[in-house]
Amino acid sequence: MPLRPYNQDQVFLLPPDLNEWLRRDHPARIFSEIIDKIETASFRLAKDEGRPAYHPTMMLKVLLWGYATGVRSSRKLAERLQQDTVFMWLAGLERPDFRTLCLFRTGNKEGLGQVFGEVIAIAQSMGMGRLGLVAVDGSKVLANSGIDSFKSVGEWRKLLDKARGEAARIIDEAEQIDEQENALHGKDSRGDELPVELQSVEDRIRKIEELLAQAKQAGKQDTSKMSLTDPEASFMHRRNSSAPAYNAQLAVTEDQIIVHADVTTEPVDVNQIKAAVAGIEQCIGELPSVLVADAGYCGGENLKHLETKGIDAYIPEQGERQIGKEQRPRPHLYSKESFRYDEAADRYVCPQGEELSPSAKSKTKGPYHNRQITTYRTKRGVCSQCSKKGLCTEDKKRGRAIMRDGYEECRERMRAKLVTEHGRSLYGKRKCIVEPVIGQIKTRGSFNQFLLRGIQKVQIEWKIAATAHNLLKIIKAITQANGPAPAYG
Repeated sequence: MPLRPYNQDQVFLLPPDLNEWLRRDHPARIFSEIIDKIETASFRLAKDEGRPAYHPTMMLKVLLWGYATGVRSSRKLAERLQQDTVFMWLAGLERPDFRTLCLFRTGNKEGLGQVFGEVIAIAQSMGMGRLGLVAVDGSKVLANSGIDSFKSVGEWRKLLDKARGEAARIIDEAEQIDEQENALHGKDSRGDELPVELQSVEDRIRKIEELLAQAKQAGKQDTSKMSLTDPEASFMHRRNSSAPAYNAQLAVTEDQIIVHADVTTEPVDVNQIKAAVAGIEQCIGELPSVLVADAGYCGGENLKHLETKGIDAYIPEQGERQIGKEQRPRPHLYSKESFRYDEAADRYVCPQGEELSPSAKSKTKGPYHNRQITTYRTKRGVCSQCSKKGLCTEDKKRGRAIMRDGYEECRERMRAKLVTEHGRSLYGKRKCIVEPVIGQIKTRGSFNQFLLRGIQKVQIEWKIAATAHNLLKIIKAITQANGPAPAYG
């Protein structure tokens, strides 16, 4: 059987055509055309001394294609630029090193934010990403910090005292050695060299002091945990474990275009609705008509804010399976819904016709909430004489208590909407809109842990991932309209 010629030292007769390196229907061609339309004049560029800077459009293509295909490390990107024909074609055979790629990513927060908005505008020009129904959700993403680096503020103070004591001990030992050497060799020999051990201890002291200064500025308690590697990361619960992480937020349209991407250090979602609405409005210039989110976002202040903004929201107080079910303090006791509220008289009326009037006002303030609560009770002794007390309360002395804050009417309106067929249908769409997007970013984009440290840098990284996701959705829509969809998208 004849064999084809094989020669690794073959010299090209004519200069190679870079376009021949990539098949004509490869999605990277559409990707490249989209990025070519984006304005990059505002980008800050890292450049080597005496050499022109790399073109920002080329840098943007390499960075975004990396996040779209799960290659996020600047070193891995630099490696792909030397061996992957898609990356080489996108870069036009340019080969920025990993430091240049890293500086481009971390030094262009505003520019990358503008790109996020411009890609959404391109999607909307194609009829995608329209603000009708928007689903909001969050996901814990591991910080670039080991679990062993997390200790409480109180523990860090103890370690600081220990490190200072160790530094003092090293200095005393060094002084004793100096005195001994002076006795042997005279005082003219140098003795001002800093011991190697002291250098490492002083570095540790400096880092701990900086961490404790940040803790004081943030109002952290002694029991609050902080990482020496990434002080801004929080200790968060993830499934069945806890780890240093950030809470990454997304707002997604029905066709899975991300219209808001942000990261917070708060482990709970309750304070993120206002930020999501403001982010959507800033980016798109308008508000969604319908917003759905899970029970983690159901704060009374959020419901009031959404009503004020004219957004038809669907956010349950508990999980989807509990929608429409009465909330009982115990399975055998009357639910709160069994009590009728008289707004004019500011009182509740129990199923037996007895009045519950305001008996106490209190404030509850936690790290992520601030509520003013009014407690309603019957007159002393009324509940104890009631024939139905076994169905109402287990408190034999004071009887049944009903609590109400300033947002109870908002909650009642939300409950009423969610039990309708229309409300259930809209809320049911949530898990089909935003949850798959988070899954796609984490699996296809290999985004299970941030590479950068600090809240500002991880916000940049999450927005890059969101932009890459939107680009893949646009590419998929174009290829589906003009032929079979390729592997990416």
